[in-house]
Order: sequence, then structure tokens, then C-alpha cells
Amino acid sequence: MSGVTLLCTVYNKERFLPEVIAAIWRQSPDRPREFLFVDDGSRDRSVAIVRELTRDWPNCRIVERKNGGPSAATNTGIELATMPWLKLVGSDDVLAPYACDRLIQVAETTGAQAVFGRIGFYKDPSEIVFDAQAAARTVATVPADPVAEVIRRGVSGTSPTIFRTETVKRAGMCDPDVFVEDFSLALRVARLGKIARWEHVVTWGPAADETRIMVGQGHQAHHDYALAIVHFLRAHPELEAAYGKLAFRRAAGRAWKYARRAAGLGWTSKYPWLNLRAYLGPPGAAADAIARTMDVYALGEGPKIKPILRVGAYA
Repeated sequence: MSGVTLLCTVYNKERFLPEVIAAIWRQSPDRPREFLFVDDGSRDRSVAIVRELTRDWPNCRIVERKNGGPSAATNTGIELATMPWLKLVGSDDVLAPYACDRLIQVAETTGAQAVFGRIGFYKDPSEIVFDAQAAARTVATVPADPVAEVIRRGVSGTSPTIFRTETVKRAGMCDPDVFVEDFSLALRVARLGKIARWEHVVTWGPAADETRIMVGQGHQAHHDYALAIVHFLRAHPELEAAYGKLAFRRAAGRAWKYARRAAGLGWTSKYPWLNLRAYLGPPGAAADAIARTMDVYALGEGPKIKPILRVGAYA
């Protein structure tokens, strides 16, 4: 039975770690396992808690690094991973006991390089419920075009996923120049092979945790979605014809929606016109057109409280 690396990146999550770590230990007990915890410069008791709760674990390594953000911390762990399967875990996400085994089963059955499950959000820990019978009934789907699927639907977090470790390393891991890790990693892996969607909640995270980027920093997540696509298309210009229009449409649509809802902008701004232009196709290179949508995420109340963070600037 092939083994799995469980990689948890940590940054100031002391109040969530006991449940998270307990759930990690319950994963795939019959498989060879290695446990990697990468602390990204936490300023609370996170490292001490990880050390205390894993002190008797075999094949467990804790790495402390200077703060650099989610992509950098994730890449640090990926470089150390040695098992065939890679299970990424957010340090405030509680995994279903069967998460690893079921995701690996889906990957093996479909031949996918990555499987994307679903994440749920709880207001109170009592809401965390996993349904093994429903998991057994849920059938995975395999999109015909993996890259188009990732661009169209995006990726929310890394905890609901499983990856083939070799493919992740061959893909170049997370984009080191994009702060948030999930979308760039999914894009890079999708370019190399088949992916699967498994519409079952395999992990729960706290809905009110403002330190979660996708909860408390939507502007950051949208900015990094666009930035990841810009870098991806510039790195692979041969994909422009196939995916440039779709990527520009998604990025421009998100920017116009954010401009209206978060920044209070209207038709006199450039964003509705970029959105309309996207349906005709990008004027010139798609990456350049997408880059013109990104400045909107510095507007509104959210960025005043938490400005857009760049690589190495997480604080």
C-alpha cells in the first residue's frame, strides 16, 4: 500500500491545532506515513503545541522557517516530502478520518494526478460532522480539460485535496512569487495530467477565523488568483490560444464584481468595460489584460485593514 506525506503548514493557529493534529494522526493508519509540520514564523505558541502533541509520533519532522507566506512554507514542506502521495493540511482545518484513504482511492481509480474534494465551514465545532456512508456513495468526476476546469471553478484551500508527490515536484510546486498557494499549485498540476473532482466535504474549517485568507481577506485571494494566472500564461505562452480568453473572462468578471460590491465603483470605472471586453477576447496578450484587472483589490475597506500581502511580507 503506497504511503502518504501529511504536510501541515502553521502560522499563529494555536487555538485550532489540538483538533487539527488529532485529525492528522487518524489518517491512513494502515499506510506508511510521514508527518511534516512547517512553521512559518509563528508568534504564538503554535510550535510548542505541535512539538508537545507529536512528541511520540514516528517519522515526524517539524521545520521552523522565517516568515514567508503560505506558498513559501508549503514549498519548504514539499521539498522534504518522500511518500508517493501528498496530503496538504491547513492548520485550522479538521480532516475526516477517511479523508486520505478515500481521496487516494479516487485518484487511483481515475488515474488523476490530483483530487479536489470540498471544504465546509463551521461556526461552532459541534457542527463538524463527517458522513462515511455519503462518502462511499459520492462518485468522482473527471473533467475533460483539467486546466480549463481549474481556471473556471478555481480552488478553495488545499486541505480537501490529494496530490501525487512526483507530479507536484515535476510541476514546480507552488508559484513562489504568488503569496497564496492553492490556485497556482492546482494550475501547475493540471497542466501535467488528469484531475478529479470529488464533491464530498472531507474537511471543516472555522467560518469566523479572520486569519483565514479566504474568509477574512477575500481581496488577497482574488488578487492572487489573477496573479497566478498571469504568471502561468507568461510561463506557458503556448497555452494562450486555448485558455487566454477564459482566464481573462474569469479575472475581469471577478474584478468587476469586487469593484461594485467592495469598492463602490460603477460604470465610470474601467472594470465594467474590461469585463465586457473579456467576452470578445483579450486585447493583446491575455496575461497583460488580466494584470490590468488586479489594481482593484487595493480598493475598498478590506485592504485598508489588511493590505495586499506580497511574498515574504506576511505579518
